[in-house]
Formats: sequence, C-alpha cells, structure tokens
Amino acid sequence: EFEQEVRSLAASVEGVVALDKCRIRKSGTQYYVELHVEVDGDSTVRDGHAIGGRVRSVLRASPLRIADAFIHIEPDA
Repeated sequence: EFEQEVRSLAASVEGVVALDKCRIRKSGTQYYVELHVEVDGDSTVRDGHAIGGRVRSVLRASPLRIADAFIHIEPDA
C-alpha cells in the first residue's frame, strides 16, 4: 500500500511517462525511496533531471515521512 502511494505521487508529476523499479526502506520513523522514472526518450538530459527533481520534491513534501528519494531517470521504450 505504501509503495502504491509513492508510485501514485510520482506518476502525478508532469513529464513522468511510466515508473519501473521501486525500492523502499525504513529507518526509524522515516522512509528512503529509490525509484526508476521513465521520461520521453527524446527529452534532453537537463529536462530529464528536472523531472526527477520534481518527483523527489513531491515525494519529500508528502505526508509519507520520506526522508529522501533517489530518482533514476530512464528513457521510455
């Protein structure tokens, strides 16, 4: 259920085409997320990283107690 909430938040960010692997670990009362985000394969590296930054910000600002999120950017297939 927690992973579904993380995926739903990430998918709501403009520019996210799809989501792949999602790893979550808990430390104390907080969570650390590693997420593979697919973006338009024709996007620039700069645009891809901007999308990843927005995903990270949305996750960290959520009420889910996410201490940090590491976002991998992948081109969509």
